Formats: sequence, structure tokens, C-alpha cells
Amino acid sequence: MDNMQVRIGDEYINILKELSETLHSSRSEVIRRVMKEGIKDLRMKIAMEKYLDEEFSLCRAAEFADVSIQQMAKYLAQKGIPFFKQSIEETMKDAKEAEGWLSDEDIN
Repeated sequence: MDNMQVRIGDEYINILKELSETLHSSRSEVIRRVMKEGIKDLRMKIAMEKYLDEEFSLCRAAEFADVSIQQMAKYLAQKGIPFFKQSIEETMKDAKEAEGWLSDEDIN
């Protein structure tokens, strides 16, 4: 494990002290926990932004965020972002067309 030196304002020092007392942990452990959670949250937000900008597919966004596709879809849904980019009407039209293909195959 590498060491890192970071300058932190007094308000954050007080928060870290309070958290370490509440969690009965060292400040270093609290900082590691905050970083881990913060990095996960940041990766989810970046994945969502790239998904919205159509740089990432749902699958790629999930991979980037290191979560399952279902977890990524749920996260997007919680943010009010549809993870299906096709309307219900378009999906129904595609389903009817696919049914036609199946019945055409039965004839041949």
C-alpha cells in the first residue's frame, strides 16, 4: 500500500474526526472508506454521463462502473433515465414484424 500526502481543510478534519469516533476506526480507515465509496459513486456518474452522450452502451457503462447490467439499468431508472432507447410503440412494431418473419418461415 502506498502512502499519499493530501492537504485537507479544517472542516474536513473535524468531519473525519467525528466519523472515526462514531465508527470506532482510525481516520485513515475512514478516509479509505470514503475514497472507495466516492470512487464507486463517481464511476457510476461518469458511466451515466457517457451513456447519455451515447459514448457507452448500457453494457459498457456497467463494465466501466464495475456493476452488473441490471444494477446499471436500475441506477439509470432511479435517475429517471430510460435504459431502453426505443419507444414502446417501436418495440411493439418490431415484435409484430418478427412474428411475420416466423410465420413466413413456417410457409417455406
